[in-house]
Amino acid sequence: MVTAGVALIAAIFAAVTAWQAKQASDPERMDRLEALITRQAPTEVLKRLQTDLGELSRHVSQLDEYAKEVGKRLDTAVQRVGLSRFNANEKIGGDLSFAWTVLDARDHGVILTAVTDHHGTRVFVRGIVAGEPQHPLLPNEETSLQQALNS
Repeated sequence: MVTAGVALIAAIFAAVTAWQAKQASDPERMDRLEALITRQAPTEVLKRLQTDLGELSRHVSQLDEYAKEVGKRLDTAVQRVGLSRFNANEKIGGDLSFAWTVLDARDHGVILTAVTDHHGTRVFVRGIVAGEPQHPLLPNEETSLQQALNS
């Protein structure tokens, strides 16, 4: 019985060894193993990294161009604001009148003024070019402009 058990173990060992030998000699497996070794060789890794680095450099250049384009567009966006509320008529309370200034990065913009009294509300728009008004300003409009310029 012991001899039969030893023979069985020897047979199993021989079968496993034969199976491993067959696997090792499998041409497809050897090709895959060779491809894996080649792909992980230092020269191949360096080539892939150089290619990846070139692509990253190209993407960074594209992002830089995009950022410059966005920056140019943002120069014309509202970037500074000033607001001055006031009473146009002492009999009407609540600071219902206001002067609102909006400027872009070049200090171009407008002052929107709404003056409210017993007769209604009148709205005025005054242009601002390079921080300078195109028309004479009311004191509250000047305050609003200075707030925007200093913000």
